[in-house]
Amino acid sequence: MIYDLVILGGGPGGYRAAELASREGFKTALVEKDRLGGTCLNRGCIPTKSYYSDVVGKLGSLDAMWEKKEKVVDKLRKGVSTLMNRSSVDVIEGEGRITDVSQDVKRLSVTTEKGEVVLESKRLLIAVGAMSRPLSFPGSDLEGIVGGDWAVTDRALWDPSFEDGAESVAVVGAGVIAVELACILKEMGKEVTLLKHSDQILRRSDGEIKKKVNQLVKKRKIPTVDFFRIEKVAREDGRLTVFGEAQGESMEIGCDRLILAASMVPILKGYGLEESGIAFSDKGITVDEFMETSVPGVYAVGDCTGGAMLAHLAEYQALSAVEHMAGREYRINPDAIPSCIFFDPEIASVGLTEEEAMERGLEFVVGRVFFVANGMALAMDRSDGFVKVLADRESGRMLGVHIIGPEAATLISEAALAVDRGLTVKEVAYTVHPHPTLSECFKDALFRILEEI
Repeated sequence: MIYDLVILGGGPGGYRAAELASREGFKTALVEKDRLGGTCLNRGCIPTKSYYSDVVGKLGSLDAMWEKKEKVVDKLRKGVSTLMNRSSVDVIEGEGRITDVSQDVKRLSVTTEKGEVVLESKRLLIAVGAMSRPLSFPGSDLEGIVGGDWAVTDRALWDPSFEDGAESVAVVGAGVIAVELACILKEMGKEVTLLKHSDQILRRSDGEIKKKVNQLVKKRKIPTVDFFRIEKVAREDGRLTVFGEAQGESMEIGCDRLILAASMVPILKGYGLEESGIAFSDKGITVDEFMETSVPGVYAVGDCTGGAMLAHLAEYQALSAVEHMAGREYRINPDAIPSCIFFDPEIASVGLTEEEAMERGLEFVVGRVFFVANGMALAMDRSDGFVKVLADRESGRMLGVHIIGPEAATLISEAALAVDRGLTVKEVAYTVHPHPTLSECFKDALFRILEEI
C-alpha cells in the first residue's frame, strides 16, 4: 500500500496533522517510537500544569499530586488514541528512518518489535520534536542531578528523594522552564535557588513583565545568582555542592537536588535527514512558509524546525502543512503567536513587546490597567498583575498584548485574534465585554489608549 501521508512523530504537531489529513481523505500512517502525545502530553506541558494547579490549589501530598497527574495524562493519551482510530490513521509503534525521498514515492523504514517495516507514501511529514541542550561538566552524572530531557519534564518535580529529606533545590536557567519549575518547587515548600546564565529572567518577555517577575521572585524569597557558570559538582553525605563562578567571583552553592533546566534544541540526528538531502542547520529543519522542506513533498513541523517551541504552534504548523498538501494556502502570522508561562500569577503575551516595537521604529501608544482595579480579580482575591496593550499611534492597530495576572493564559486568546487579524483598538474596545469578568481589564486598557489617539 502507498499512503498519501506518513508522519514521523506522534506529538501535538504529528497527531494533529494526522487528524487533519484524514479529513482531507488522505490515507495516513503515523509512526511513534514512544507514546502518543509526545513530550507535551506525557512528560511536559500537561503533567507540569497538573502539578501547577495542585500547588496553587493546595492539593496536598506529592502522592496525591502524582496520582492525579497520572489520571489526567492517561485520559488524554487515550483520547489521542481514540482520535487516531476514529480518523482511520494507522499508528505504528517503532523507530522510523527516512530512506528515500524520490519524487513519486517516499520511503520510511520502521524498526518495530516484530522487525523491519517499510512504509511508502506520496508525502512525508517530520515531527520528531526537540531535546534538552546537553550540559557537561565534572560531576554532571552524579546522583541528585536532574539533567537532559528529564530536567524539562515532570521528573524534575517528582522525585522519591523529596520524601526522604531532600529540601533544597538549585535550578540552572532563567527561561520559561526554569521559572515554572522554581515556582512550583517553592510552592511545594522546597528551598529554591535560581542560577542564571545572565542578569535577565525570561529574556524574550516584555520589559515590564520581566521587572514584575523579578519582584515576585524576590518576594517569594527565591535567591538568584546572575552570570553563574558551573565548574564542577561534588557529592558528599548525600548533599551536592555546586562549584562555579559569577562575575569573577568563585562561589559554592549547596543543595540536595540540582536541576539543569537548559534550553531546548531540535532533534536532528538518527532520522536520515542528511542522507536524504533534507536541508537543516543547528537551528532546525529548514522549511518555507507552508512548512515544506527543501525536498518537495516532505514537510516538517513543531520543535524540530526550531523557532518558538510551543505545542500550539506545532498544531497550527500542521494545519499549514496539510492545507498546502490539499492545494490551499494558510500562512501563520509570526507576530501573532501567543506564549504562556505558568508562573503564579500566570503570564501571557502575543505580538510585539515594547522593546521590539522601538527596534522596528514604530510610533505606538501603551494602555495599561492593573487587576487591582478589576471587580472579579478582587472577588477572586487574585488581584496582582496588569494588562498592557501596545497599539500603532496612527492607525490604532493592535501591535501586542502582555498580561501578568489571574487567568492570563486564557485571556490572551482574544488578544491573539485581534493581533492576528490586524484589528484596531476601537474595534475591540467597542465589542461588549461581560461584567464582572477579568476580560474587562483588557477592555479597560484599550479605552486608555483611545484617550490618547
